[in-house]
Amino acid sequence: MSHEFRPLIEVLRELNALVQIEASGFVFLVTEELHSGIIRLHNGQVKEVTFRMLRNDEAVQGLSMVSTAKLRFQPNDIPSYGNKMALNPASMKWLLGGFEQELAGRSETTAAIAAASARAPEPPPPAARVDKRVRDAIEQVAVNYLGPIAGMLCQEAFETRHDPRQVVAHLATYLNSPQESRRFVDDAHKALDLLR
Repeated sequence: MSHEFRPLIEVLRELNALVQIEASGFVFLVTEELHSGIIRLHNGQVKEVTFRMLRNDEAVQGLSMVSTAKLRFQPNDIPSYGNKMALNPASMKWLLGGFEQELAGRSETTAAIAAASARAPEPPPPAARVDKRVRDAIEQVAVNYLGPIAGMLCQEAFETRHDPRQVVAHLATYLNSPQESRRFVDDAHKALDLLR
């Protein structure tokens, strides 16, 4: 996965390249606002789209409002068992190329904004690096709660936070209920305590 956020049009072109080669697996997306989505592919066919707890057509509609994102593809040859609710033809058409016209103007604006902000020097990140064992322990617990997208969410969290407990608290915000968040935090803290 690229470490840079790119205009949505570029990310969707990469998705289309995966469709063209009839790839099977999961396309993980993360936006600058840290919203996440998953597009499930089987033999180059879009089987399911989720974005911000929305599914299929609503997810595509939500995705269309995003300006920049990161993409990571995880190949997976597990056979598809069909989808409960197929995407309507308009959503499928937009996702597989209809986005080009709509997003072309937007990506030029985004590129201009990115170029302007690139001119302003950013302060260097703190020198403190989190121990790989700590990262791995947190990521392993996160996988149990968040599934395959946990790796990407952990990477994002560690890029902006250097205290493992802050990372755990941030990851807990992705869970569906306060109870599940509490269990995740407890499990992550236990895993960290075992490293001491």
